[in-house]
Amino acid sequence: MLRELFGEPKRVDSGVLLEALSAIRAFLTHLESRKTEGASAAEVTVIHRQIIWSKGFIDALDELEQSIFCCERFGDPIRKSFLEDMTTHETEEYQRFVYFFKNAFIRIFSILDKLGTFMNDLFQLKTETYKSRYSYFTVLRLMHDRHHHGALETQLYGLKMDYKPAMDRLRNLRNMEIHYINAEMLDDLMQKEPLFGGRIHIENVQANLDDIQKGFEMVCRTLSVAFSYFSVSRAKG
Repeated sequence: MLRELFGEPKRVDSGVLLEALSAIRAFLTHLESRKTEGASAAEVTVIHRQIIWSKGFIDALDELEQSIFCCERFGDPIRKSFLEDMTTHETEEYQRFVYFFKNAFIRIFSILDKLGTFMNDLFQLKTETYKSRYSYFTVLRLMHDRHHHGALETQLYGLKMDYKPAMDRLRNLRNMEIHYINAEMLDDLMQKEPLFGGRIHIENVQANLDDIQKGFEMVCRTLSVAFSYFSVSRAKG
């Protein structure tokens, strides 16, 4: 959809995105078959909810990928370090980059938290009795502590650690953006001495682009592992 803004053709799914979408669709196929194979009325209700929920991950991944695409298109040309050195057009492009960068890192953690809620429901973990407001990482920790679905938890924990540096930076930005101050102002806030009248130094755009791409990979690989496991575990009954 957003590629049309740049005169680009429709996306052709590939790589980790294709793997994640394929895993989700395979699980959907499994759910649809169960729904028509003599499931009870109560089971059909549960399956229907899981189908709607799973389709939501496809939409969420699509929206995340589009946000990152725009983020990269607006961010790649940025090479200047100070806002005052930019032309009006460059400033507008930078502001567009910031918008889509924020959009992307918020969506990354939104998808993960939705996955945590989905796993909590699917595996009947009752994480809410452990912590009323929980995240994906809370669910992962609970699975580890209670030895629930160890094969899945081990893989998901491995992915968490593989991408930990980038994800920690993105999570810090997400928390600042939502709870405290605009993420792009964090560097200014952290200066030991305010530079009144000084030039405005923008954040490292290229480093942020690297982090957001790693975050996207982490989300895609996490969904691939999780939904592949869901399909296998449900097939076993």
